[in-house]
Order: sequence, then C-alpha cells, then structure tokens
Amino acid sequence: MERRARSVGVTGALGNLGWKLLLHLAACSGAPRLVALDYREADQARRDALRDAANGRQVEIEFVACDLQDWSDMRWRNAFDRVESVVHFAAQNPFPEASWSDVDASAAMNFNTAHAAADSPTVERYVFATSNHVMGRYKDRNLEAGALLPDLEPGVGTLWHTGQQEMDSTIYATAKWAGERHCQALGQRANGSTTFACIRIGWCQPGENRPDTLSAAGTPTQAQGEQQESPTDRWYKSMWLSNRDFCQLFHRATEADGSAWPNGAIVVHGMSDNRGMPWNIEATRRYLGYEPLDDVYGDL
Repeated sequence: MERRARSVGVTGALGNLGWKLLLHLAACSGAPRLVALDYREADQARRDALRDAANGRQVEIEFVACDLQDWSDMRWRNAFDRVESVVHFAAQNPFPEASWSDVDASAAMNFNTAHAAADSPTVERYVFATSNHVMGRYKDRNLEAGALLPDLEPGVGTLWHTGQQEMDSTIYATAKWAGERHCQALGQRANGSTTFACIRIGWCQPGENRPDTLSAAGTPTQAQGEQQESPTDRWYKSMWLSNRDFCQLFHRATEADGSAWPNGAIVVHGMSDNRGMPWNIEATRRYLGYEPLDDVYGDL
C-alpha cells in the first residue's frame, strides 16, 4: 500500500491519545510539520518533550491553544491550512459516562473540524477517533470470533455493570455515531479531495496501558470492583488496543492511500490482535496496512 508522510495536526493534543500519537509521530514519522491543537496552553515541559522525541529530526513543531467549538476561532482554522492530515481526538469529556452537555460540545467540535478539513485547500486526510461504544449493543450477543464487522448496523451505546454500578454509554456513543455518518457524507461530497478515516478505538488506557489493568469497569474513571472473568470483563479485555498498536494504527491512518476507499470514507475497528475477539479488523488491515503486534491474552 502506498504511503506518503504528511504534515499532521492533532486535536486534543495534550490528552491521553493525542499526546501518545504526537510523541510517536515526532520520533517515528517523516512528517515535516506537527501541529498540536488543544484548549490548553502547552507548558515548557510538553514543548521540550516533543522536541526531545524528534531527536534531532528536522520537523517543525507548533502548539496552538484554541476553541474548536468556535467556528470563528481562526487560530485552529488557519492551522488546518498548514497541514495535510488532521487527527481529531478532542472531546469535552472523552469517557463513556459523558453527559448530554458534554456530548453537545463534543459534537460541535466533530462537525466543525470535519467541515474545516473538507474545506481546507491543504488537508487531504481527516482521521476521526470514534469509539467501540458505537457497537456496544452487541456486547451480550455471544458473537463468534471476528463476527463483529464494521459495516453491521450500529448498536449505539453499551450497557454494563462495573462490578459496583450500572453504566450506560448511549449518550457518549451518540456523538461518535453521528460523527461517523457526517464523515461518510463529507467523504462522498469531497470526491477524493479529502478522504475520511473513522477508527472505532477499543480500550487504550492512559499511561502504560497494561492488560492487567483492564476490567469490567470499562473506563479508567470507575473503580474495578470485584467482578472478574465475567462476560463483561472479557468484552472489555477483547477490545484492548496497546500503545504501540495504537500509534502504528493512527500513524498509518494519516498516510495510507485512500484513492480506493468507498465514497472517500472508511469506518474500521481499532483493536490489537486479541485472540478470540468478536471485533473484525480485516478492513483495518486492508485499508490502512495495519499490522497489530500485541494480544491481550498473550501479554496477560
């Protein structure tokens, strides 16, 4: 698969996923420019860390503090015209217990950034970090390995018990599902000038992201509880996305050739190569050249 290093803008750059990807791109990609967009100002330690990650490689690094909810904020709008790929992670609340107020803000960011990417004279690729929770209603269906294809009818929102309390991610997942549909519509309209990759991320925890800290809690904001080796526990473990698989996946998404993507957009699953998982990642391999290296059960 043809790959070409593109300059990259990352939204939610100072968050868990955005920062992991930026450090990886600085160290391992050929991107000539990296633009880190966040609502917060980056402190000197962050700036130094990203420059250190580049390890002498000639890459232009820019930090932009901005409000992605505000279409008239030209700080981020102009920044989009300085990159060729945009990876969109930003959300008001990135966890599945997000409220309608959170989702309203996140949806505004999703729609604004996708439209700006489509309108930009430079952006060729928009990568949307969507979520496994768009398919959460399949959790209790006893699916065989590989049966959960990305083009199945969405099952928006996961219902589960953490071991301590009931959870429902439907509100959170609604903004992700709507973002996917929006990207598909824009991809068709763009007629190849901008292509859209929607990646339904599994579970990529903050920090070291070790398999032994995954549990039925389903989110790092909730206590693990006492429920172990339950169907819910296995559901969440099966969607693990290791740090190095995450970085490889999103790196490839910024560079992969999208000329053969149907209607200029794809929706794919983003998990490690976890044995027996229902999540099917063949389309991820095919469209993005993704080759996962980790297995949650192998590492456990």
